[in-house]
Amino acid sequence: KESDNDWFRISSSDQRGVKWSGTCWYYHDSLKYEFDLEFEIPVAYPAVNPELRLPELTGKTAKMYRDGKICLTEHFMPLWNRNVPKFGIAHALALGLGPWLAAEIPDLASKGLIQPNN
Repeated sequence: KESDNDWFRISSSDQRGVKWSGTCWYYHDSLKYEFDLEFEIPVAYPAVNPELRLPELTGKTAKMYRDGKICLTEHFMPLWNRNVPKFGIAHALALGLGPWLAAEIPDLASKGLIQPNN
């Protein structure tokens, strides 16, 4: 955090540690784009990865499911399945959310569908 390398903050939203929320951000063209992040730990965890949700991007990209859940099936889910039970929440964020943001945020910004927070 001191070197400003972090790009998300999360905390448990309930007593059982099932619901999580926070924010994630991505810099594109020296502008910061910040989004609410939500997910729940699935009942079948760790055999099943968490579905990451960015509610404010709902309907803005084809690489998203219902209710703002980002698409992880094509690229991340096979990686998760090969590494069960070694992968955890940090892996879902770093290897699922991170590449998704890197692919989608520049495209959404260039189309004017999202605005920076600066």
